[in-house]
Amino acid sequence: MSASPIREAFAVDPAHGGAVVRFIRRRPLASFFLWTYTVGQVPPWSAMLAGLADRAWLMPAAVVLSAFIGLLLPTLVITRIVDGPEGLRDLGGRAAKIRVGVAWFAAAFLLVPALILAIGVLLGGTPPDRSTGSLLTALGPHFLLPLLITFVLINWWEEVAWMGFVQARLQDRRGPLLAALLVAPLFALQHSSLAAGQGLVPGTVLLLLLLLLAVLAVPFRVAIGWAYNRTGSIFLVGLIHAVGNAATGGDGFNAGYLRHLYPANDTVTMAHLLAMFLLGLLVLLMTRGRLNRVETLALHERPPPAATTAHGIGDES
Repeated sequence: MSASPIREAFAVDPAHGGAVVRFIRRRPLASFFLWTYTVGQVPPWSAMLAGLADRAWLMPAAVVLSAFIGLLLPTLVITRIVDGPEGLRDLGGRAAKIRVGVAWFAAAFLLVPALILAIGVLLGGTPPDRSTGSLLTALGPHFLLPLLITFVLINWWEEVAWMGFVQARLQDRRGPLLAALLVAPLFALQHSSLAAGQGLVPGTVLLLLLLLLAVLAVPFRVAIGWAYNRTGSIFLVGLIHAVGNAATGGDGFNAGYLRHLYPANDTVTMAHLLAMFLLGLLVLLMTRGRLNRVETLALHERPPPAATTAHGIGDES
């Protein structure tokens, strides 16, 4: 029996291969986008168009499937083809890097949620149930549990693709700030089905929603890029991503902590985007746009082996 296509993709010799492999080696990012915006979008768009977006676990399950087959799978396969086994080990090491210092985890678990909550209060006013007991007991089921679920099933792998693969490669050639600017609209486009899933909105409204997400995603990608450049940890940036979603229900597994506090106020769902907007602006000011990138020779910056095709000016890294 022949090996599966996935197994064959992981086993390919990066120095050889047919036309598809040669294209992937020369255009790794284009290859990623071709897959993630077609095959990767089938599960969530199918669920949304079939009218399943409002059913408790069907849309979230489609989002999880999309994260694995639309983001993680092409990231691993393309990294294996372009950078070989060493590239996969390097990516895995960055994805599993947990030792980043207590201050970074304090920022993720305390600073970011506190800022989101403060903005939520500014948007929604005093919560209807302001008792300390209610605020604390809601943390478990409405913040910590969705944080764990979205991190393990979605946001960790989402950032393996977007930060560890796409944004890291772009900043190697274009610099960290331009990389964040380029990734932001692409990152927003990946969430088009979730935006449309808020209701069957007209095309013009959906386009405006995506444009708003793209604008707000710029400082988010700036903040995420800065945290990654300072720590080299995809684990940390995935955690920060998950914290924002757990606070406002960004990935559909739970209404989110703020939505629980303000069940009749939809504006509070913007709190995490506004919080990351402020953090991103602060990072830009502090680093003067450099995002504290450590100037090290990344694996995919190294000269290709003699057997591979050299990159031209128009080729991707």
